[in-house]
Amino acid sequence: MNFKSLFLSLLVVSFSINMFGKSDTTKINSGRVLIVSSSLAAALGGSYLYIENSWWSDKQTAFSFDDGADLTYALNVDKAGHFMGGLFAANLFSGSMRWAGMNKKQSLWYGAAFGSGLQLAIEMKDAYAPYWGFSKWDLTMGSLGAFWPVAQEYNHNLKGIDFKMSYYKRSNIYWDLDKQRGKETNKYAWQDDYPNQTYWMAFDVNHYVENCCWPDWLNVAIGFGLDDTQYLNQQNKKVGGNNEWYIALDYDMPKLLKKWNSPTGKKVKHWLNYFHFPAPAIRISPKLGIYPLFL
Repeated sequence: MNFKSLFLSLLVVSFSINMFGKSDTTKINSGRVLIVSSSLAAALGGSYLYIENSWWSDKQTAFSFDDGADLTYALNVDKAGHFMGGLFAANLFSGSMRWAGMNKKQSLWYGAAFGSGLQLAIEMKDAYAPYWGFSKWDLTMGSLGAFWPVAQEYNHNLKGIDFKMSYYKRSNIYWDLDKQRGKETNKYAWQDDYPNQTYWMAFDVNHYVENCCWPDWLNVAIGFGLDDTQYLNQQNKKVGGNNEWYIALDYDMPKLLKKWNSPTGKKVKHWLNYFHFPAPAIRISPKLGIYPLFL
């Protein structure tokens, strides 16, 4: 099951705090901690009610584990989504804690705990849902994403790597297959539309290779996605499909927009850097393809 929908409410609340709050204190501000805690509690409560009515509205069953069906219908693309979900949640929370006066390392650890704890809570609820089940792989990937900023803080070599995502509706296969199963799906339901999602691991070339000519704002990225060759088997389940792999150029937004150096500008650039923007790309698998601008 996809983890990204949970962050709609969290994003609005925490992003607002991160964008417009100034970290002008060097020690914990109890008032700001209260604001962060109450805001996140309200956002989580609202998210829970939304998910309760959409994902978990069916009758609960006994605790069960996931049967691994997503390894077939999503070919692990959803696992990349869980990683990004954990990363987003950790950054939202750690950024809010920084605004409340917590030092960087403490805030990163608290963010990691929050991100992985949030994933655990979702998996525990899924464990009692009739069509889902507790997924140890979803929990693992979400937790890895939540702890990624901590790993970067303690390992200099990891600071040259960024994880990003992109989405562009170039195929209707997700909606077509749901229609074949007699299911009407919202045309904006991008969160489960895996064939149109791509996840990227971007490398800062200048961080790893000393050179004179490579622009500091230009990265090289490896992309991972799913093609649109899936179909329904006799049990009406999605099967088939192939993972797609790409090599592309990528933009380091903080460096590309280096002149926008105000406190708000720095925060906006930080969040923009979680998205892979259109750039030249080569698909290397399952078949070769060249894109002047991959969306």
